[in-house]
Amino acid sequence: MENKTAFNILIVDDEPANLLALEAVLESLGQNLVRANSGEEALRHLIQKDFAVILLDVRMPGMNGFETAGLIRERGRTRHTPIIFMTAGGKTVAEMFQGYALGAIDYLLKPFVPAVLRSKVSVLIDLHRKREEVNHLNEELSRKAKELVMLNLKLELENGKHERTVEELRRSEKSLKNLNVNLEAMVADRTAALEERGRQLTRTNEELAKSAKKESEAETPLPLH
Repeated sequence: MENKTAFNILIVDDEPANLLALEAVLESLGQNLVRANSGEEALRHLIQKDFAVILLDVRMPGMNGFETAGLIRERGRTRHTPIIFMTAGGKTVAEMFQGYALGAIDYLLKPFVPAVLRSKVSVLIDLHRKREEVNHLNEELSRKAKELVMLNLKLELENGKHERTVEELRRSEKSLKNLNVNLEAMVADRTAALEERGRQLTRTNEELAKSAKKESEAETPLPLH
């Protein structure tokens, strides 16, 4: 059963006995071990899943290990997946050069020392785990950066609304002030007009009173002797 919290390890060999031996050596690492009996089968697995490391037999019938590695390196998702080449034949300089040219991490001779292979794979798993953690952190940072950008935009919009509101309040205060000034001027003018009207009425009343007095004096009869 596949462990969802573990990483995938692809082991590729055309000999079932070699696959069993590899599984026995790597089982204690607690990772998901995926078998492939050929280069073609390995490529099918790589289309479906991501792998932390690939153990690849060099001398296989049909598509050999080098040809398989070349196709693996052509795909973007698998271009940097670590590959450990394994061979039962002697390590020639040409083969080693070809393997490292294809981005091999290591080149092991069969039969290999189990502890050495397990140690090498364990190191690669740890590196893969750290890369995954870094990728996760980068994704989280990218998400936080996008949230910060959106927050800044929101704040800018809110600040813009606030500035417009303040400007509208300033204009309203200015209009109200002008209105009060105009109203005070109108009240002052009206008050002055009323006061002038009052003075005119007072003068008119005084003139009427004088006229009435004169008329009264004129109509008074002379005394008889």
